[in-house]
Amino acid sequence: MDFSPYKALLNRIIPLSYQQDTESLLTGLLPDADNQTRYQLLAELNRLKAPCLRVLDLNKLFPGQCRPVPHRGLNHMLPPRLEQRFMQLLGQYNGEYTRGLYETLLADLAAMRKQPAMLNATPWHQPTFGTRRKEPRLQFVTPVQLHLDDGDIQANSLDISINGLMATLTPPVALPAELSVSFPELAQQPGMSALVEPRRFRLADAPQGDKGRIRLRRIEQDGAWDQALEQFIEQNQSRYGHDAQDLLDTALAQCWGQTLLETGLGQSLFFDEQGRLQEVLCNRFGKKLLDFWRHERAGDLLASLLPPARVLDMAARQHEPVFLYSFRIQGKKESYYFAAEQRRLEKEQQLRQFISDGQRAGTLQLYHLGIRPVLFTDQITDNLDALGRDRLAPLKWQLWLTPLPVPELAAPEPANARQLLPYRVLPEARPISLVSLRQPSQRRETRFRFETPVELLLEETPVGGVTEDISVEGLKITLSKPVELALPALVQLNLPELNKLGRDWNLRKLPYRVVNLSGGGKVLHLHAHDQGKGHAASRFFTALLAQNQDKLRARPERSQQPAWMMWLTRQALQQLAGPAFLLGRNDGGFYVQGSLASPVRQRLMGLLTDDHGQAQLGRLISRQLLQSIATTLQRPNGKSHLVAEVWLAADASGTGTPGVLLNPAPAEQRRLLDGQRRVTVCLAVVNRLQLRQLDFYVPEWHRLTEASLYKTQVLEQNLAELALQCQVFNITDLAQQRCRLSAPATSPAPLPD
Repeated sequence: MDFSPYKALLNRIIPLSYQQDTESLLTGLLPDADNQTRYQLLAELNRLKAPCLRVLDLNKLFPGQCRPVPHRGLNHMLPPRLEQRFMQLLGQYNGEYTRGLYETLLADLAAMRKQPAMLNATPWHQPTFGTRRKEPRLQFVTPVQLHLDDGDIQANSLDISINGLMATLTPPVALPAELSVSFPELAQQPGMSALVEPRRFRLADAPQGDKGRIRLRRIEQDGAWDQALEQFIEQNQSRYGHDAQDLLDTALAQCWGQTLLETGLGQSLFFDEQGRLQEVLCNRFGKKLLDFWRHERAGDLLASLLPPARVLDMAARQHEPVFLYSFRIQGKKESYYFAAEQRRLEKEQQLRQFISDGQRAGTLQLYHLGIRPVLFTDQITDNLDALGRDRLAPLKWQLWLTPLPVPELAAPEPANARQLLPYRVLPEARPISLVSLRQPSQRRETRFRFETPVELLLEETPVGGVTEDISVEGLKITLSKPVELALPALVQLNLPELNKLGRDWNLRKLPYRVVNLSGGGKVLHLHAHDQGKGHAASRFFTALLAQNQDKLRARPERSQQPAWMMWLTRQALQQLAGPAFLLGRNDGGFYVQGSLASPVRQRLMGLLTDDHGQAQLGRLISRQLLQSIATTLQRPNGKSHLVAEVWLAADASGTGTPGVLLNPAPAEQRRLLDGQRRVTVCLAVVNRLQLRQLDFYVPEWHRLTEASLYKTQVLEQNLAELALQCQVFNITDLAQQRCRLSAPATSPAPLPD
């Protein structure tokens, strides 16, 4: 039977049915209904009033917002809005958790998720590291004794490190800021008796959403404790040392960051201390961006666009985003390039003339620039090889270069190129090093895993070692002690064991060239000097591999990122030009999968952060707009990115919730900027993501697979759902100046493809 016509009636009868007879209520309210209808309605009422045993856990839909709601033995996890509705329904259902209450709450949840402005909130992530521990720890459960002034409490550990501890308390109790802790069970193991003596710990913040867990940090140093815990962790590291959830969070955050680098609108540039351009981290879209500055070699003119004087000037005012205009005029014999910052053009009252001439030439470009100092704090720098250290040592400044839509003047100024002569850029024929995010394989031949003793001769003194892999052209060896060499260096090598295989081979004092050093000077990468028919090792390995390829294990032929390349990508992600959101799409529609923070854009981060510290893309973009953008990006018109201007207008005092306007008309823009309101203009740049276009080089992926195959499958499923990426830039200054020039375009101009 279809109960939809009686839904309102059933909702009214249920609260009354706990005090009155249900059959009498139905007879009085439905006098014309037949017996069969009343019988079915009575059965439906009894079903709705029956107890429900399903737990409402909405942590996945509302991460970071849910809190426990205990009720008669069931612990529900609900966001505040649904918790309030849950308590209201309990009053209607006589304080009992019934099927009717459960179904009503699910209907309210479905209605909430259909609201266009509600996109799920997610925590802000730092994409460079993810979750990274400063010391090894174990996922190990053992009794923990908490010593308080009024007595002792027993808890259970969740993870243990030398200087920290996470434990669970059942039931949760209030604890002082400092307390003493001991491990009674661990102290019974050999060599760990010191752990029975209590030591002082400080209470840290509990994990969000779980009041029963506590974090403690040891503040009382003790050598015996350090030795006992270090021994315990070392003995059990292989079995209990991997935290699968931490590895999942780290790998996912790094994949999000790499997705931003691969498909984002801008590119990252690195400069030395004098402001000279050294490295350009270039994705596929960045190659199109460099076409505008092509001169004999790709990217040659980029150093002219960003000369040392401009870079150092921007470095002196790091927290101010810079808007840089440029255009090219094609003359009869050569091209003429012009570039200037908006601040200088405003000061010299030449902004309108510059935009007019650039618009007339049809080559006007606008860039958003954000510069920050290079931070040598990444742990990966400890593992850099000699070539990586030499390449990264000069770097001092890192800059994000992002193209933006150019303004459009309704009434351009008359042409007057003479006024723009001070802004002319003279090209420099200096090639720029373009670093591709997809490093090609450096292997020209198959290399095989093979271990055999080796002697490196340094001034006729042998240094022992062993080979890691072999090939016809080169070797990789690990020495017993580190050596110091100025690269490239010519050395001699002995292969004592292989030299015993036959008199036809003389494998002593073989000339090799050292092309790289790693592992603190213990790992050498060698290339055969004068490789050819005259090199004894090349002839020997040619014969050896020809006869034994089926017995040797080849190294995988896959592209791998060197350590310096991983450092460059992580350094670029430490200081994003603006926050970014990664959106997935499943059967329920679009959802925010990850939110990448930009610490240098505090005001913009504040606008996109709610009261709980969660990232809220829904404050800018609705689900309908995302659906419209996704549909447009799927059309075969060649568009890689789409933009939307979002105007947030609040009272001049800054209080209250700001109103949101999408691509307002020119007249509306001028009205908003009349000084009566505090206006923030955001540019949302959205591009489509396709998993098959992305390659992830994440060191933690392999460790995650070893720790938890299920978590690896969850990671792969999350990445498979990636659909859109949204970058957000604050262009308030740009919008204000554009409105002063003349009426702007009715919608943002398209980005250069």
